[in-house]
Amino acid sequence: MKLYKYIFLLILISLSFSNAQTDENVEGTKIDLKNVDVDTKALPTLLLFGKQYTFRERDEFIRGLLGSQFYFKDLVISFQLEEFYTKKLYQFEHKGKVSIYIKLKKLPTRNIYNSFSPTHINTHLHRDKLINSIQSVTIDSIQEGIIKRKTLLSEKTELNNQLFDTEASLDKYKEVYDNLILDEGLDIYLKRLSDRKFKQLKGLEKVSTLQKNYRSLKRRISRIDRDIDNISLLVISIN
Repeated sequence: MKLYKYIFLLILISLSFSNAQTDENVEGTKIDLKNVDVDTKALPTLLLFGKQYTFRERDEFIRGLLGSQFYFKDLVISFQLEEFYTKKLYQFEHKGKVSIYIKLKKLPTRNIYNSFSPTHINTHLHRDKLINSIQSVTIDSIQEGIIKRKTLLSEKTELNNQLFDTEASLDKYKEVYDNLILDEGLDIYLKRLSDRKFKQLKGLEKVSTLQKNYRSLKRRISRIDRDIDNISLLVISIN
C-alpha cells in the first residue's frame, strides 16, 4: 500500500513539474504589445518610371503639389529619393506642367485642393484628408505628350530654317536699295529711292512677299512654342 502511495506521489510531482515548464515556455512566446510602438509607420514610397523609391517627404510633396498651379509651364519640381533596396540617392528634377490623377480621375485646374480656385475654403482640410488616405503615389511619363513634343520640335526646326533663308533673301535686297530698314516689327521703309531704283518695282514686290512670308513663319513658330508649353510630359497618380 505504501508502495502505491509513493508511485502516486512521484506521478503527481512529475505532472506538476511538466505543467510549470509548459507555462514557462508559453510565457516566453508572448508579445507584450505595451512595448510596441503602434504609431510607427513604414517610410512612404513612390513609384517613379516603374521603379520604387523611398520618399521621406512624400506627404509634404503631395501637399505642396496640390496647392500649386500645377497646370502652368513654370512649375518646377525638385526632390531627392532613395532607392528602395540599394539605398542609393537619386535627385529628381522636372520643369513644366503636369497632369494629376486622384483615384483614377483627372484633377481639373479648379479643384478643392488649391487656393486658386473659387471654392478654396477648407483647402487644407481637403489636402490633409487625401494625404491620410494615400495608399500609393506613381509618377510616370506621358508617351503621347513626348511624341507630340518631338513632332512639334521637328516642325519648329524646319520653320526656323525657312526663316533663316527668308532673312538671307531680305538682306540681299537691302544691298540694292538705299536705307532699306528691316526692324523687329518687319516694317520696311524705303527712303530716297533714285529714278533708276523706281524701275525695280518687281524687286519691291519681292520684298513685300518675303516680308509676308517672314511674318507668317514667325506666327507659326510662336504657335508651336505655345503648343509645346501646353504639353504635359508627366502624370502623377495618387491612389
